[in-house]
Amino acid sequence: MSLKLRPARPEDALALTTIMHLAKASWGYPEELMREWRKHWQITPDLLLELDGIVAEKDGTPVAFSGAKHDANGRVDLDYLYVAPQVQKSGIGALLLMRSEDRARQQGYTKIALRSEVNAGGFYERCGYETTGHEPSQMAPGRFMPLMEKRLQPAVYPVSKIDLTISGQPWAFEAANKAAISEYFAEKQRQIPELWNGRTLKLTDHRFEDGVLSGTCTECSYAAFLTWRDWGAPNLTTFNLFGSAVLRSPEGALLYGVMSPHTATAGLIYPMGGNLDPSDITNSGSIDMQASISRELEEETGLSTHQLKHGELLIIFDGARISVSQVFDCDRPAEDLRAAINVHSKASAEQELADVRIIKTLDDLDDPAIVPYARDLGRYLLA
Repeated sequence: MSLKLRPARPEDALALTTIMHLAKASWGYPEELMREWRKHWQITPDLLLELDGIVAEKDGTPVAFSGAKHDANGRVDLDYLYVAPQVQKSGIGALLLMRSEDRARQQGYTKIALRSEVNAGGFYERCGYETTGHEPSQMAPGRFMPLMEKRLQPAVYPVSKIDLTISGQPWAFEAANKAAISEYFAEKQRQIPELWNGRTLKLTDHRFEDGVLSGTCTECSYAAFLTWRDWGAPNLTTFNLFGSAVLRSPEGALLYGVMSPHTATAGLIYPMGGNLDPSDITNSGSIDMQASISRELEEETGLSTHQLKHGELLIIFDGARISVSQVFDCDRPAEDLRAAINVHSKASAEQELADVRIIKTLDDLDDPAIVPYARDLGRYLLA
């Protein structure tokens, strides 16, 4: 069965109300209390317009959802997290919780808070939440609901070492969704004929500790990756790991690429870079991240890393995306670099870049087309 995550829509109101009522009842509360609770707790179309909501679907049918509200004090309140009884204990609740945290972090929030069910505190503790207080439960008289919070960790860290190897196993997501992937990619190619179904590598197991990134990558088709991405990254173990090249001019400006209309990320703005691919696998089975960064930089800009000075090596965590970003210090002014890169891009067969954006100040990062990891990276480097 195909699992997809998508934003909640007003027309989901009835289905999500049903999920909420069934999930609440699965805790075994007395029916007389449930009848009263159902009268007062409804998901309405207007409420869904206010919430930052995520719906999990299985084969097109909603089976779980989360809903958060943002306040002006740097905190997100996760008011709703409900999973239909037939799919409970399958990891969907943890997945929705993680994606809700991802969205909060991407929007600049530093804390997420919630009111737990009486018996759900252990689940949230395992997910990193701490109890900050208690509130009497109306559904379980004499018992208390934990009030819980989690501080969201920073997104950017220095990297001292990368130790990645290739797995010999097929990607489970691709194996389980072959027909749907083929159908989805065919539709995407009708929309963007230039899309090519090559081979890529995705991170399927990893650790980051004390500046060291270690883990395992799995080879898959680009079609499978694109489907997984557009389905909301519907698992907890896979990450879109890729390398980025951050050009920094003598005046301290950063140069980001503006993606061309015929690419899968049309109009978005982020550092030059791209997917890992099988050519990045060494004879020993390790992954050469620097080789990937160098290749993508030269393809997109015409610049060789031998012409540049290596600066910081950083890792940026952005939900299901992880960028390893190498900063390169250049000896040419930002405007000269931009002009040269644009000439190269227009002359190239791929023409991946429509333009180059020069980032000089923190205010320059406010453009919504700048993807979250690129914004976090820029704030780190320009601070």
